[in-house]
Amino acid sequence: MPIQIPTLDFLAILPQLVLVAMALLILMAEVTLLRSNKRLLGWLALIGLLLAMGASAWLWPGPVRHFQNMAVADSFALFANVIILTAGALGILLSFGYIERVSDSVGEYYALLLLACAGMTAISASTSLMTIFLSLEILSLALYVMTGFNLKQPRSTEAAMKYFLLGAFASTFFLFGSALVYAATQTTNLALIARFLAVFSVSSPMAPLLPVGVGLLLIGFGFKVAMAPFHMWAPDAYQGAPTPVTAFMSVGTKAAAFAALLRVLAAMTSFDKPWLWVIAILAVLTMTVGNLAALRQTSLKRLLAYSSIAHAGYILVGLTANSDQAVGATLYYLFAYAFMNIGAFAVVQVLENAAEMDVDVSAPNGLGSRHPALAAIMTIFMLSLAGIPPLAGFFGKLYVFKAAVDAGWAWLVIVAVLNSALSAYYYLRVTVNMYLGSETASGQINLNPAWNVVLLVAVLGAVLVGVWPTPWISLARTTLLALVGG
Repeated sequence: MPIQIPTLDFLAILPQLVLVAMALLILMAEVTLLRSNKRLLGWLALIGLLLAMGASAWLWPGPVRHFQNMAVADSFALFANVIILTAGALGILLSFGYIERVSDSVGEYYALLLLACAGMTAISASTSLMTIFLSLEILSLALYVMTGFNLKQPRSTEAAMKYFLLGAFASTFFLFGSALVYAATQTTNLALIARFLAVFSVSSPMAPLLPVGVGLLLIGFGFKVAMAPFHMWAPDAYQGAPTPVTAFMSVGTKAAAFAALLRVLAAMTSFDKPWLWVIAILAVLTMTVGNLAALRQTSLKRLLAYSSIAHAGYILVGLTANSDQAVGATLYYLFAYAFMNIGAFAVVQVLENAAEMDVDVSAPNGLGSRHPALAAIMTIFMLSLAGIPPLAGFFGKLYVFKAAVDAGWAWLVIVAVLNSALSAYYYLRVTVNMYLGSETASGQINLNPAWNVVLLVAVLGAVLVGVWPTPWISLARTTLLALVGG
């Protein structure tokens, strides 16, 4: 019997190969060529992300490419790449002039960020539960180290330890769930799982394993996207991590995990009816817990952390709809969220105390008189996060909520709208205090040129993606036919 050698199309994983190669190059350059000028390592990392984005753009109009039925370069994965790599590029620019203050290991930091991006882009391209698990571990291990990168602050080390311990639980749940799904279906490939479930019989002796396995997978994803009640790590990790890391992982991890969850749900189409109610309940819980907790925060980073949890709940509303319309709306939401959330954290970074690496919720008070331009920019981010038209956050919620209503989940949308109104209180409180509150901070605000670029890109994205939403939502909807790779 002749041995069949598998065909490996390495172009299918070209963006990931570029990111890993540049990470290795940065590590070598740090100990050889750039010992005395480590700031250039950041530029190398930025070039690597731009090359990976260029590779994604080059692959987009071409045929769908498969890497041994484990990963796929389709329009869905490539759109997710755009979100993740945009977050990575903005995170690198925020790191200029910042990471040197907290650590001497500059090269390791940028290499870890590129490896985290490689894991994130790999998970969105994964068409097997095993590839998803390996990608989750790659991005998680990098983020654990980056969260604790500020060794001068005990809070950073504590945050990394909490993130690591709860992340290990999440990995265990996901791996055990994958094993049970494999036991029930005899495969970990998503396309083959979909075919199996199309003829699935509840009388099968392995039938009881399948719902348990799917439930464990959902718990694993729940930890990664910080959905309640699996959100406990997020506030501490967001507050303790260096702010560029917080900004990056708040968007990148969410985009990657939701992209993978969308693929898994697409494979479970014939087995999803009970799970839609589970996701709906998790959406209500996540929105409500996130918004209620945000009301009581005195740290602006923790406030934005709970805000991020609430936004995960809004995205879950779209997943509950489980329709083509909902997939496009979810991707659009994640794209819009990247600009407004990273932009908000960029302002936090400008305002933060260099010694404490944190910002009190009263720190922006009086910013309208101290620095009118920065106050106007922060206002745009707060209004967009609150869902005020015509900014990107409004249309993100509009498309997600419309998809849920069309799918028959009107009661869930009512709960989401009420939660959105509740969130407006703490967003608008920050905004109003910037112009009417008593000034609590003094001193000159110093803006790094790279940080200015982040603020400019983020504010343009938050405005243009909202004022001109049609091309972006149309682009997101072109990814629908590519959800399950074969």
